[in-house]
Amino acid sequence: MRYQPVHAAKSGSVPFMLRGPKSVRTMLSAAVAGVIGLVPAVMVASPAEAAIPGYTFQSTSVSATEGQPLVFNIVRTGVAPLAAETLTWTATPSGPNAADLDDFTPASGSVNFPLGDGSTTTQTLPITISTTDDSMDEESETFTVTATLGADTITATGTITDNDDAPTYTLQLDDSSPGEAAGTVTVRAELSATSGKAISIPVTSADVTAKAGQDYVAIPANTTLDIAPGQPQSAPLTIAITDDPLYEEAEQSFTITGGASATVTGTRTATVTISDNEDQPEVTIDPTTADEGDPLKFPVRLSGPSERAVTVAASTADGPGSDLDSTTAASHGTAKAGEDYTAVTNATVTFPATTVNANIPNGSTQQNFTVSTTADSTDEVDPEDLHATISAPTIAALGTKTVATGGITDDDDSPTVSLLPSTRRVPEGNSGKVAQTFTVKLNKASGQTVSVNYLTAGDSAWDGADFTATSGTLTFAPGETTKTFTVDIIGDTVYEGNEAFDLTLSSSTATVPAPLAPVSIQITDDDAKPTVTVGSVTMAEGNGGSVAVFPIKLSNAASSNVEFAVQDIQGTATTSVSANPLPGVLDYVEPAATAIVPAGQTTGYVYFLVNGDDVYELTESMQVQLTPSSSNVAADVRTATLTITNDDEAPTIEVVSAKANEGDKVQVRAITNGVAQDQSLFSVTFQGASVKGTVAASPADFINPGVVPVYVSGGTPSGASVDVGNPLEIVDDTTSEGPETILASGTAFGAGKVIDGVVTIAASDGGTDAPAPTLTSSASYRLGVGSLRLNGTAAAGATVTLWGSPIGAPEDKAWESLGTTTANDTGAYSFFPKFTTTGWHFRTTVGEQQSNAITVYLKEDPDFYARSSSRGTAVLSVFGDPRVAGLSVRILRANSNGTWSTVGLGQLDANGKYVRTLTGLRSGASYLYKATVYGDGDVGLMTNTSKSLRIRIR
Repeated sequence: MRYQPVHAAKSGSVPFMLRGPKSVRTMLSAAVAGVIGLVPAVMVASPAEAAIPGYTFQSTSVSATEGQPLVFNIVRTGVAPLAAETLTWTATPSGPNAADLDDFTPASGSVNFPLGDGSTTTQTLPITISTTDDSMDEESETFTVTATLGADTITATGTITDNDDAPTYTLQLDDSSPGEAAGTVTVRAELSATSGKAISIPVTSADVTAKAGQDYVAIPANTTLDIAPGQPQSAPLTIAITDDPLYEEAEQSFTITGGASATVTGTRTATVTISDNEDQPEVTIDPTTADEGDPLKFPVRLSGPSERAVTVAASTADGPGSDLDSTTAASHGTAKAGEDYTAVTNATVTFPATTVNANIPNGSTQQNFTVSTTADSTDEVDPEDLHATISAPTIAALGTKTVATGGITDDDDSPTVSLLPSTRRVPEGNSGKVAQTFTVKLNKASGQTVSVNYLTAGDSAWDGADFTATSGTLTFAPGETTKTFTVDIIGDTVYEGNEAFDLTLSSSTATVPAPLAPVSIQITDDDAKPTVTVGSVTMAEGNGGSVAVFPIKLSNAASSNVEFAVQDIQGTATTSVSANPLPGVLDYVEPAATAIVPAGQTTGYVYFLVNGDDVYELTESMQVQLTPSSSNVAADVRTATLTITNDDEAPTIEVVSAKANEGDKVQVRAITNGVAQDQSLFSVTFQGASVKGTVAASPADFINPGVVPVYVSGGTPSGASVDVGNPLEIVDDTTSEGPETILASGTAFGAGKVIDGVVTIAASDGGTDAPAPTLTSSASYRLGVGSLRLNGTAAAGATVTLWGSPIGAPEDKAWESLGTTTANDTGAYSFFPKFTTTGWHFRTTVGEQQSNAITVYLKEDPDFYARSSSRGTAVLSVFGDPRVAGLSVRILRANSNGTWSTVGLGQLDANGKYVRTLTGLRSGASYLYKATVYGDGDVGLMTNTSKSLRIRIR
């Protein structure tokens, strides 16, 4: 059997089931042989096996080179005449290197021995099997030919000898130029042709410019690339690439070499070139300092290690370098070559090469450039600067810092600073500013310019209030030892005691002893303690919490908080301390125990909560007493009065209407509205009266109690019920009467009022209740703005009230009184309500009785005008009736076929008008128009169309 690529090239296609590894195909061949009973016979040497009587293979072992036929001769011997017989035969793979079924053909057939004559005792017939000449290098292959006659068999073995050369190979890299950070590279062997033999190719690696152990991991000894039979290539071999930190200038390479073996020919080499991923290192130099006489060591740095040594030139020059900002450079001195240091020109700084990633030698990335300095005894500017410059690097490049400043620190004593006068007190004054002079002195002259800074800062004294903060610099030229400056002291009238501010001296070129950093300067106070007054307050009570504010005034300010103990003295205004105080008793909340006038201020405040309520009460007052509790104010006790004015309505009572029968005793009651702190007194009287059209009771219908006093205790809540005198006695008579009413009314003693109530005596002795009123409308709608007649019936002489609700009105404003009238002797009555913009719901009442409800709509009655004042133009004007802005309008024109077309759409403007101008009309033509104004169903306003109007166009 051969693999598909080979057989496709030489001998056609191969059955699918036979394509696969050799071991699998061998098992399949054995399985087929087992199924058909072709178990290979044990091969033995000649003479040929004679399992079929009279039949043998001339040779039981036949061989040929692949592509040549194998001929198996079967010899029959016997007694003449030989009978005609037919043997069948099959060829099947067998042996350790079994041939595949596609290596030989045919795989079965028959041999026909003819009838012999009387003299023939031997016959020989061949079985010829062709072999396939493929291109695969493989072992010699064998198969078994089995001839069968009845139940007997004879066998022979065929061997196909290979005639192909061993394949060559190439080495394939997944990436021949990996980056250093790639991590790995893989190599595999790929055959020039597949082989039927197992192949093992020895492989080794070797340095070119790359170094094993530093740039990559070498291939271990005895490593092979193995290729299974029938496979085109080996599994990949992974070689680790080292990502080192070294700059290596160029690409690093190594080779991978494969050897030959018994099953493969030739040797091959593949080269791996590793791309370095480190940037070229940069050389920089950093600034440094040293005391005079000590060497200046400039750190010279390499940004990363290099595989080769790196050098850079370094030179010195006077003065600071460009790395120092101008402000700093201006404050330094200039070091001079030959006086302060030894000049250097083009000295070489070397960074040693680094060869092993795990062993980077010290100094590979940092070296020092050393410059000698000179010690002297001169007091000089500190520091004095020189600078070093690097240039001309090898292997590396220059970084951004190629210039660095070296500062030489002076070690000679600076002059010492003192402050005069030695007395640290200054007077305050009452106003204005007075300049106080201070002197700064050096203990010795300096050979350089000396600067002394002075700075003031508030301590107990305040900048801007007690003194003017100042700062500055005194500059001593070489040889000078004395300088002066001034500080303004601000006079005031604030009581503050003695205060102090700090005066600080500092210098970078002279020594300032500790007592001068800082010095306390005392300002002597000359002001008296302030006196105090407190103002009284009058305020309305309000309905909630509000704040009473008492201003505290000082005659003059103090420098610290002025404090007072605060005590409230109750008057008519009180602060309740009971668990359940009566309404109106809690008038205020006690003020805080302490009041403060802030330092520097002449006004402070006492404030506390005034408890506003809705309780009627008289104007009330209390007092606030202030007692000084700090020593910075005159010890006078002050009081102030708070007056709280009432702003609540006096309470009222409303007599509750009641119903009674003749002979009853009715306890009349009243409901309170509002609360008073104290008792309220009202008087109530009873008299027969007609109420909303009712019949008045006569004096004989009840016993009139006269003037009845009604007392409402202080604190009684709103909505409480109180008795109005003793029960009212209704007289039981025999007169036939309808319902009658008694009016209860009265007055209040002082503020407040009494709201009337009604006692209704039910009909008795055959009397009947008045009939309920009725209501009808003369039409279901009113056309345009105007009045409409409403008719109704009620009891003769009854007072009738008309109530109306605009259609669409909210419920809380649904019904309103539209007037009253009196029914005539027959009980008839009429109303004429006016319609403006909406329809209405109506009903009437007589006393507690009410009529049926009716609804009357308002319908638009639009006015329509048309004119043609210019050629081809018509102006159409529509006026709503009612004129309700925003109603939609449509203007229509009659067509010759009896239909109408819309020529204008719009809305009524704020004046209830809509105008549409038509242009392009035919001059002399006559047009018929009409207009529709659309109502608003939500308010009961109905849609209507105007009369048609004809116009001739100019």
